[in-house]
Amino acid sequence: LVRDIEAEMISLGHAVSIGHLDKVSVKAGALGLRRALRNLIVNAATHGKGCSLSLSAMGNHAALTIADRGPGIPPELLGKAFEPFFRVDPGRRQSVPGAGLGLAIAREIIERYGGAITMENRAGGGLSQRVVFKT
Repeated sequence: LVRDIEAEMISLGHAVSIGHLDKVSVKAGALGLRRALRNLIVNAATHGKGCSLSLSAMGNHAALTIADRGPGIPPELLGKAFEPFFRVDPGRRQSVPGAGLGLAIAREIIERYGGAITMENRAGGGLSQRVVFKT
């Protein structure tokens, strides 16, 4: 699934690459999981000026990390990033299409399947989103 989304993003002109990729399987609906991960990756590739993906098996969990190269999110706004209609910079409305629902939808789908998502600013710039599921 991760390779399929990477290929789709590249075909759309997004700078997306895969680093480490363990073979893992999680219990989640394929269509919903694809939509959630695609939303996260499109967001990172668009607002983060490209991103790299890594998928790691960790005991009985699988973790997907999406690391972008953008400006990150001000620390005081990180907690709001998954709220519907949230935008870091209102000026983005004019240059990037969308309603600000992608992250909220992604979180709802991930949590529905028993997963969790977190995000944090990376040292040196950019944002890291981490999605964890039981395997």
